[in-house]
Amino acid sequence: MRMLLLRIVRPAGFGEISPRNVRPSRVFTSPCRAIAAEPSRHTSNIPASQRRFIGVSLAPHRRCPGRRPQAVAFRSSPPDIGPAMEPLLSRIADEHFVPGVAAAAVADGRIVQVAAHGWRDLGRRLPMTIDTPSRWYSISKPLTSLVVARLVAAGKLSWDRPVSQLVPAARFADPVATERATIADCVLHRTGLISGDWTWVGAPSEPAELLRRLPHVPCRPGFRLGHYYQNLHFTILGEALRAVGSDWHSEMRKMLAAIGVRPLTRLAEFVASDRALGYGPNGLSQPHPAEDFDFEGIAPASAVCGSVTDLARVAQAVALGGRELVSRQEFAHVTRPVLAVGRTDWPELRVPCAALAGRTVVYRGELALQWAGGFTGYTAHLVAIPERRIAGVGLCNRSASPAAEALAWSMLDHAAGWEALPWADRFLEQKKRNRQAGQEKLAARLARPAAPWPDLEIPGRYVHGGYGELTLTPDRRLLFRNVELPLVARPDGTLSADGSSRDFAEICWDLRPVIEGGRMVGVDFGPDDPSAACRFTRA
Repeated sequence: MRMLLLRIVRPAGFGEISPRNVRPSRVFTSPCRAIAAEPSRHTSNIPASQRRFIGVSLAPHRRCPGRRPQAVAFRSSPPDIGPAMEPLLSRIADEHFVPGVAAAAVADGRIVQVAAHGWRDLGRRLPMTIDTPSRWYSISKPLTSLVVARLVAAGKLSWDRPVSQLVPAARFADPVATERATIADCVLHRTGLISGDWTWVGAPSEPAELLRRLPHVPCRPGFRLGHYYQNLHFTILGEALRAVGSDWHSEMRKMLAAIGVRPLTRLAEFVASDRALGYGPNGLSQPHPAEDFDFEGIAPASAVCGSVTDLARVAQAVALGGRELVSRQEFAHVTRPVLAVGRTDWPELRVPCAALAGRTVVYRGELALQWAGGFTGYTAHLVAIPERRIAGVGLCNRSASPAAEALAWSMLDHAAGWEALPWADRFLEQKKRNRQAGQEKLAARLARPAAPWPDLEIPGRYVHGGYGELTLTPDRRLLFRNVELPLVARPDGTLSADGSSRDFAEICWDLRPVIEGGRMVGVDFGPDDPSAACRFTRA
């Protein structure tokens, strides 16, 4: 789930896309030596007790500490396809420093490949399997949109109903958004509400508390004039379900049960399972165990967990036009491109748009759906082209790793019979560039000239209605949630806090003291966005 990524795009609606047809090649080739066979008979619905497993010896892993598992389980048809995936999974896990990876492919509406590789637990030397639960993070968002679509079809909800009518506590900093924001506006992230992630990261996140903080989180000017990726919107949706007599957890379980998936939606359930442990940090370095956050307050945005087999079944349903989840008509409505959301880095991926359920992108001339989630410890990716009844899935237990997306697109290429694009190489180089850019930005900020420390009583606690408490210590340090950074006075009058965080890569914050009568009474600070600084007042 890309929870800390702010997306600012041109304020335009986007109509239907008429994708041109592309005839698939019948030969699959891969620079990763990944897959070299056509899928045939499907075995997607075989009970767990009857699954066929193939043991595959693995070469020593160069990046993650400890020895490799002696075997990894595959399920596929015919039997020789599963082992052919091992080189791709092994290479991606190795180059991206990911302990465990898993992938699946759907062709002609059938699950034809499911595979897992590596470790779900490095410390105990436990291998990742096709039944190992992992966090899907923001793939929960489009799934929640499908839950809403079911309730709309049942007459309990309406996409155009203002959320304030259902959830009176849902109030925005922008009164226009408070009055007019609908359920559709929330799932499209177009209320103007900025990221707001630091309202819940590392803090108590019960829905009632997050709604109390909501009016204090800044909004961009211009209701419905931009797409700002948000998680608090889905807190509102969860409470909207409650207002019509439904419960998000039970509705999600009910919907996914129709395709044989039993999701884990509460942290206690996930931790008690044979789950993959999450690892960080966000980057290309040795993995370290990541913290287990409880995201109950934003559960509809991030809480669905399951195995790669489970996600493959979801991908199968998506490839079949939402079959068993929602009606074909409802599925077409929620997956229609609505709002353009910027650009992509690759020529084969064009015209990315927001839909009511996730995103769409034109891939090799065909309209594809793209569902993604990545945050601390885990990353998941699902891509599908329902017109061709194909899909690809990737999972890994590493914070915000592109390994999952590389696997998903590779699986989709294979399912389509197209010549494989070098997704593993592309995303690796992209990650290296991004990490280098982040490190260069941090180095440049740290190299700025320092100024004498202000002759002010700076230490103390400062509070904000949306972001909670900030502490500035006598030894010139900033304490905010799970972040502790040194403070440096700068010539422009600000106090800077710069450094690296295990889960969020580089953190570069500027705080501006608020002086009244020669006394520091507050600080202007924008944890989510420096251009949307908020007034923290001295407690």
